[in-house]
Amino acid sequence: MSISLKRVSQIAKQRGNPFFDQASVYLQETWPPPHPSTELFSALAESMMAYHQTEDIESTMVGLLPSILQVSDSQFGFLAEVCYSLHGQPYLLSHAVIDIYKPNYTHHDILSNLQFHNLDTLNGAVMTSKAPVLSNNPKNDPRSGGVPFGHGKIKSYLGLPFLVEEELVGAVALANRAGGYRWADVDLLIPLCRVAGLLIADWRSSR
Repeated sequence: MSISLKRVSQIAKQRGNPFFDQASVYLQETWPPPHPSTELFSALAESMMAYHQTEDIESTMVGLLPSILQVSDSQFGFLAEVCYSLHGQPYLLSHAVIDIYKPNYTHHDILSNLQFHNLDTLNGAVMTSKAPVLSNNPKNDPRSGGVPFGHGKIKSYLGLPFLVEEELVGAVALANRAGGYRWADVDLLIPLCRVAGLLIADWRSSR
């Protein structure tokens, strides 16, 4: 077990929160991960320690997003919480999203608190299906609602839900992996979905 995971295990015992503890146990039980998941697991362990120190889901996701983009070979993307309107409609509240409108943006140019309400999009399909959405031809995908004016072209897309006890609590959306996304990428990112979902649940339970 890595030093980071040992520290996370110690923190989980101190916190006594079932969601944080579940995330810690999950990482321990699935260690050592196969390559290239080692980098992902290290990033997740670091994010759990950061969350413990700050008790802030937004800064935790901001710190985690660059590693997720690197591991998945994605150009841009976001990590978001699923919230609900007064009418019960789900929408995405991004805690970390790449600022693609910034000239020459990098994986570290990150914004927060953007909302995505349109369900007739690939992002919306993740929420309505509560299942992975993979598209390597978004322009002609019937689930796609296009992109806003000035938005960079989406050549490939992968969206994954964060489910905790079958409740949709968040999602990740990634775009523009060279050569497109594969279903193997879904498997690669399962640990992210598990841990990020549990951190959101932990944060909600403490509010």
